[in-house]
Amino acid sequence: MSKTFLFELVVPDKLVYSGSVEFVTAVGGLGEFTVLPGHTFLLTTIEPGIVRFSVGGSIKEYAVGYGYAEVRPDKMIMLVEFAVTEDEIDKSELLKQIKESEEKLYSSVISEAERLAYFKQLLRLKAKEKLANR
Repeated sequence: MSKTFLFELVVPDKLVYSGSVEFVTAVGGLGEFTVLPGHTFLLTTIEPGIVRFSVGGSIKEYAVGYGYAEVRPDKMIMLVEFAVTEDEIDKSELLKQIKESEEKLYSSVISEAERLAYFKQLLRLKAKEKLANR
């Protein structure tokens, strides 16, 4: 059995990463999961969080938004709203966006649909914050 598999990380406008990896760890709809070479077939949702993968023993990390992943024994494709590295995050702008989202989320004059949208936006921002604060 191979010690690596093909991993592709895709956002709407580009292919962020494509290459052989030893493992991928991500946050799915039912919690964190890890994919190794030879993994069984799986289709899952992806929740905002940190995606980690190993390339030649070196760990790479991206903050990602909502999406989907398809896993096969020799390949994993992850389609997400966004994928950013720590270097791509402007921490001061991020803190400003988090504060604004929290204020809107806890406002008493918004509908439940708006509250849900702000909650999901806050989860996306918190994923970036988690990576930025490592």
